[in-house]
Amino acid sequence: MGNKKIYIVAKVFDKQGCYAYQCKEPKELQYVPETLELLRNKDVQIVILDDPEIYSEYAPYNFIPKLQDFVEKVIALNKVA
Repeated sequence: MGNKKIYIVAKVFDKQGCYAYQCKEPKELQYVPETLELLRNKDVQIVILDDPEIYSEYAPYNFIPKLQDFVEKVIALNKVA
């Protein structure tokens, strides 16, 4: 990853806004999206972005600093989807 910032984003299809988590370690980028794919329902989208500012379709972004909190938010999206 180096100096490049990578984000994992979760949102409900056809709804405005998302949760975003900035990866802090390369292994997070490898394992977190795979785990979230197993936990999500069909209406929740998981994507990986390198620059959230150019992807306005996911805005507004709600950045979650802790991985555990982010995973909990994604699980909660299943209930509103």
